[in-house]
Amino acid sequence: MPIDSKKVIEIASRLPIESNERGIMAAFGVYAAMNYNEFFFKVVSRVIQMLDYRTAEEVEKKLYDAVLECGYHTFHGARTSMHWREYILPMINSPEDEVYALVAFTNVFGIGYIEVEELIPGQKLVAVVKNAYDPGRYMEEYGPQPHGRCYMFSACTASYMDLVYGPRYPTGMGTFVSKEVSCRSMGDNICRFIAERIKI
Repeated sequence: MPIDSKKVIEIASRLPIESNERGIMAAFGVYAAMNYNEFFFKVVSRVIQMLDYRTAEEVEKKLYDAVLECGYHTFHGARTSMHWREYILPMINSPEDEVYALVAFTNVFGIGYIEVEELIPGQKLVAVVKNAYDPGRYMEEYGPQPHGRCYMFSACTASYMDLVYGPRYPTGMGTFVSKEVSCRSMGDNICRFIAERIKI
């Protein structure tokens, strides 16, 4: 693939991180608030650990949906931005290149390094993260988990496919669904996500 992941990260990382008086930053067409990841982790992890299994599953589904919506709109904003058109678009020659570019862009956020393990155009994406930020903390605080805890990476994996292979934005969200099939929070060596087109 002609996508230079290191170059994507370098370009996005050298943009100034400056926020206004409300703490809002803008770059690559994305508006973000600077906040502590630790706060999000504590709230989510403690709530889930206190709930019965069925209720926890419902909360986790809502977390996935929230991240999917955030990722879908955020990555669309990035890929239609001036910075993307100037620096990233010249590297893209196919829909598959765009998937690789979106994955590379995600690595700017510093929550773990995601990579494409397998891509079947229009049908399936398998992504892996060796150093995801949250699973290690689940293990440290709560011990081995019954299933994966990387809600963000799981939903992001689906959002890439939704944007590239789903119906034209903004109607493509939910075209693909992702499952985390291995996670360091369960004692696995790697976190792995499989996004597949929903069969109708």
